[in-house]
Amino acid sequence: MTKAVLFDLDGTLLDVDMEYFLPHYLKRLAAHFAGLVEPETFVPGLLASTQAMIENLDPDVTNKEAFYQHFCSWMSHPVEKINPLIHDFYQNIFPQLEHLVRRYDHTPEVMAKAKELGYSLVLATNPIFPLEAIYHRMSWAGLNKEDFALITSYESMHFSKPHPQYYLEIAEKIDTAPQDCLMIGNDVDDDIAAAAKAGMKTFLVENLVVNKSGCKSQADFCGRVEDIPAFLEKLKGE
Repeated sequence: MTKAVLFDLDGTLLDVDMEYFLPHYLKRLAAHFAGLVEPETFVPGLLASTQAMIENLDPDVTNKEAFYQHFCSWMSHPVEKINPLIHDFYQNIFPQLEHLVRRYDHTPEVMAKAKELGYSLVLATNPIFPLEAIYHRMSWAGLNKEDFALITSYESMHFSKPHPQYYLEIAEKIDTAPQDCLMIGNDVDDDIAAAAKAGMKTFLVENLVVNKSGCKSQADFCGRVEDIPAFLEKLKGE
């Protein structure tokens, strides 16, 4: 019996092509840090720190801690100097990127139906961003943070996609067995394969499929964003 529904954000509840969005994001973030490090150095350094965070599998180290351990090693500046810049960026600059994304018309209907059916809801966006940044992206999608039992961010999580440990940590946090969870996402590797390895049921959103590995999706179900409300209702009746 499905008790909890996990939703990816980018490409699932929010219409955004990350291959288009990320270069703009990185350019603005590098410019914001130009007083400390040259943009030509900042971008590859940031990507390396992000990869170090993704590869972290230490259950005692949060994603944020893993990121900062690597980030501060090459930035040569103390956390006390870096933190205000990061906060200022996500408070004042990041919201200016909203024009790069679009809302899915059916996202409000999806959320209304999921709440009506009584599922425990999780925003299972890859926790490699601060919660502050995730709140902005949620607002772009028209989502209310109060609707979710858990929103995964780099402050609270110890694993990230595409590791099945990420999904197992979610299940533990919401006190729900993995087999009673459904993961809905548009990424064949990060959302579908990884959640399946953790024992969860999966639904591939086909509006904007991401398939980095080129492997055939083994999702239990598939459809478009507009198909999700009817699917959830049918699932509840089974």
